[in-house]
Amino acid sequence: MAFVNNLAYEASAGSGKTFMLVVRYLSLLFQGASPSKILALTFTNKAASEMQERVVSTLEELENRGELDEIVKVTELPREFLLENRQRILNEFLNSHTKIMTIDSFFTQILRKFSLYASLMPDFSTFASQHELKLLSRFLKEVTVAGKKETLVALSLSSKKRLTDIFTLLDEFYVKFSELKDMEFSKQNYLQFEEEAMLYMSELRALVESCEAASKTAIKSVEAENFYELSQKAWIARESLDYSTFKKCFTPVMDDLLLKIQEAVKNQNRAKEQNFFFGIKELVDIYAKSKKALYMDDSELSFSDVTYLVYEILNLIDDSEFLYFRLDSQIEHMLLDEFQDTSILQYEIMKPLINEITSGNGIFDNGSFFFVGDVKQSIYRFRGGVSSLFGTVQEENNTHVEKLLTNYRSQKEVIEFVNSAFIEKIKNYSPQLVRPEASGGYVEVIHNDELLQEVTTQVQRLLSNGANINEIAILCATNGDGGEVKQALNTQNIEVVTETTTKLINQRSVKAILEYLKYLYFREDIYMYNFFALISQDVKGIKRVDFNEVKIIHVVKDVIEKYELFSDDFNLIRFLNAISKYSDIEALLFEYERLDTSAAASELNGVRVLTVHKSKGLEYEHVIVMDRLKKAPPARDSIIYEYDDITLKNIYLRIKGRDAIDKQYANALTKERTLVREDSLNALYVAFTRARDNLIVIMKSKGSIFEILDLTCKKSGTLTCTNSSNISTCKEEFKALEYKNLYYGTQSDILKLEDDKEEDLKSINFGLAMHYMLEMLGEFREENIINAKDMMINKYGHSLEDEEVLDIENRAKLLLQNDKFKTLSSGECYREQAIRYKNNLRYIDLLVKSDTQESLFGSWNIIDYKSSASYSEHHLKQVRYYVKAIKEITGEDVDGYICYLLKNEIKIVSV
Repeated sequence: MAFVNNLAYEASAGSGKTFMLVVRYLSLLFQGASPSKILALTFTNKAASEMQERVVSTLEELENRGELDEIVKVTELPREFLLENRQRILNEFLNSHTKIMTIDSFFTQILRKFSLYASLMPDFSTFASQHELKLLSRFLKEVTVAGKKETLVALSLSSKKRLTDIFTLLDEFYVKFSELKDMEFSKQNYLQFEEEAMLYMSELRALVESCEAASKTAIKSVEAENFYELSQKAWIARESLDYSTFKKCFTPVMDDLLLKIQEAVKNQNRAKEQNFFFGIKELVDIYAKSKKALYMDDSELSFSDVTYLVYEILNLIDDSEFLYFRLDSQIEHMLLDEFQDTSILQYEIMKPLINEITSGNGIFDNGSFFFVGDVKQSIYRFRGGVSSLFGTVQEENNTHVEKLLTNYRSQKEVIEFVNSAFIEKIKNYSPQLVRPEASGGYVEVIHNDELLQEVTTQVQRLLSNGANINEIAILCATNGDGGEVKQALNTQNIEVVTETTTKLINQRSVKAILEYLKYLYFREDIYMYNFFALISQDVKGIKRVDFNEVKIIHVVKDVIEKYELFSDDFNLIRFLNAISKYSDIEALLFEYERLDTSAAASELNGVRVLTVHKSKGLEYEHVIVMDRLKKAPPARDSIIYEYDDITLKNIYLRIKGRDAIDKQYANALTKERTLVREDSLNALYVAFTRARDNLIVIMKSKGSIFEILDLTCKKSGTLTCTNSSNISTCKEEFKALEYKNLYYGTQSDILKLEDDKEEDLKSINFGLAMHYMLEMLGEFREENIINAKDMMINKYGHSLEDEEVLDIENRAKLLLQNDKFKTLSSGECYREQAIRYKNNLRYIDLLVKSDTQESLFGSWNIIDYKSSASYSEHHLKQVRYYVKAIKEITGEDVDGYICYLLKNEIKIVSV
C-alpha cells in the first residue's frame, strides 16, 4: 500500500487509533518530513503525551515493534533503511520544536502569535472557563449602562427562566456566533395573534353553545379565559373537530375555525420566538463585550474565548490571508485525532489550512492531511460537536477513508457482547473483529433496583478475586450518582478516586498549605488548627507574614521546609508551579478552587468512579456500568438547533405542544429526538468499550438507560483478575517509576527527583536556574553570560533572590575561565542532549564530540553540572549510567565528568 496523502481512518473503540497515528507520524519522518512541520492535534493532554512517548519508544525499539511492518507498507521503504535511519530520526525528533499538542493549545499558540490583533498581550493565561461570578457582575453592569435591563427581565419572564439560565443561553450564542451571524431576528407584536386566536375561539364557542345537542363536555372544552388556557386545549392538535366530544354538533365551519386558531397560535409562538432571539442577540453583544473587558483586565481567557478570538482574527480582519500564509509556512502535514469531537467553529478555523494542504497549490505542494475518529463515540454534541462532520469533511476534501475494525483492547466476550448490543441499534454499525489471542473475558448483565448495594457487592467481588483496585472503574450517568457511589463504597472502607479527588487542590499536603495561607491572611485560629491537623503535628505558633514584602511562592517554600512536608510528594512540586503565576495572596485564596491541575497519578489509589463522558479515551481491566439512580429529567434545552449536515439551518425556541400545529418545528423536534437517541447509544457504546477483561452492567427494572438496547440478564465467559497473584508488587512497581520518564522533560527537571527528602526546595530551584542559564549560553564565551542571565531571570526570577542571581552569574564566569573545562568542551557540543536507553528517557547536560582523536573511532565527553558537592556517590552513579548508554549507542570511547560549580571554585571529577 503506497502512502496516501489524504487519508482518514474510521477507528472503532480499541482498534489501534494511537498505533495508526504513530505509524502515520513516523512514516512522514522517514519520508523526509521535518518534525517541526508536522501538526498533530489531540483533544487531551494525556493523548498528546501518549503520542509523543509512543513516537520515542517506537523508534527506540523499532526492530521489535509492530509499527515497523506497517511503516514498511505505508512508505514502501525497505526495513533495512528504516532501521539504519531510526537513530537519526529519533535525534531529529528529540531536538526539534515538535507540534504534538491539544487543539486548544494550538489555538492558544496562534492567539499568542497574533494577540495584538485582539488588543491582548501575549502573556495571557487560559482556564477551562472564565470566572463566572466576575463575568456575571461585569455583564450586569454593562447591561445597566446600555439601558437593556428591561430586555433582560422581559426575557427571563417570557421564558420563565432564571438569570443563570439566560446566562447559559448567552454563552451558547457566544460560542456559536459564527453559525448564527447571518441569522436575522426582528421584534414582533405577538399580542395581535393572541387576540386573533381568542376571536376565533369565541366564534367556535358560540357555535357549540348554540347547538342544543352539545354535551357539557363539549361546552367546557371551548371555554377559555385567556390565550394560555386556549393554547393548553388538547383538541388544538387535532386535524378535525369531527370526533366524539363535538360529534353531535359538528359542522365544517368548526374545522375552518380550528385551522384559523391553529395558525394564530403558530404565529404567536413564532413571534414570541423572534422576540426571544432578538433579545438574546442584543444581549449576547453585551455579553461578548463583558468577556472582552474581563480578559483585557485580567489577561485571563477561557478556551472558548481563545477559539472565538482566533476565528475573528483569521476570518474577519482584512489581512487574514497574510495570517494564513504565515501559519501555512509552518505546517506541511496535519494529523487530527478524535475528529468526531471537533466543533464546527474549530473546523472553520482549520478549514483554510486543510484546503491549502489538500489542494496541493499552497506554499508546499507535497503536504498531507490525515484524521481519525469514530462517529459511534461522538458524545460531545453539547460542546458543539456534530457527528456528521466526519463524513462532510471526507466529502469536501475527497479524503480516502479506511475502517479499523479489529479490537486490540478487549477480550472476546466483551467484543461479542458489544457487537450484539449495538449492531441493530447504531446506524451503519460495522461489527468489531476479535483478534486471535483474545479468547477470554467476562460479561454479566444484572437486574437490581438496589443499584448502590449491587455496585458495592460487585466491587467487593472483584477485590476478593484479587483485582487491582486501581483497575476497577465504575461508570455513572451523572456526577451526583458518582458522589453517592463514592459514599456507599467509603462506608465499606473501599478507597475511591473521583474527578474531585484527583484535583491537585484536594490533596492532603496541598490542602494543608492552603489552610496555612488562610491563617496568615485571615488570622482565624480554625485555619491554624486545620493546618496542623492535616500535617499531623502538634499545634505551634505561626509567625505573621507581610505579603506586601514576601512573595507567595517563598512563603510556601518556607512552610514546606520548616515543617518538613516534602517526602516524595510530587503534588507539592506541582502546586509550587501552579501558584508561581499568582502575584497577590487575595488572587490565590479567592481563586484557587479554579485550579484545574490534576494530582500526580502515583499518589492516587482506589476504585475509579467517573461519568461516561469523563471515561472517553480511558480503559480499565474491570468496568462496572451502572444505571441512573434517579429518573432522567425531561429535555431542558431551551433551544433546538436544526442542522443540515454541518450547516445550521434554523433554530427554534422549545415550546410545549408546539409540534402539534407547526410542521417545521415538528420536523426539527423529530431530528433533535433522533440525535438525543444517538447520543444515548453512543454514550453506552463508549461505556461498554472501556473494559479490557470484565464488563458488568447493572440495570434497574423501570426507567433504565439500558432500555434502548433491550438488554436481558446474562452471564458469559469466566471472571478473571490477572493481577490477583501479586497486587502489592504491581502497585509498588508503579510507585517506583515516580513519573521520571513522563512527568519531567529535561535533565534539569530530573534534578527535582534527586533525594528530595534531604535536599531542600530552595537548592532545587537554584540548581534548575543555574542549569537553564548554562543551557542558554550558546557558545562558551563570557560575553554571552549577560543574555543567558536575562533569559534565566525571565524564567526563574520570580523564585530567586538577587544574591542568588549574582551567585549563579559568578559560577558561570568561573566555569568559562576554567582551563580544564575549556579543553573538555572543545568540540561539537550538544546541550541538554536527550537519550533513550533501556526504556528510560534521560537528558545529558553537555555531550561533546571531542576534537582530539584518542581512539580509532573518536571519543565523546559527558559533562554533568552540579551546584553542590552533596550526594556525590549518587552523581557518580548517574554519570556512569550516561557513559554506558552513550558507549552502547555510538560504539565509541566515552569519558564522563562531574563538573561542580561551587560558590568560589570549579571542581571537575573524572568518572
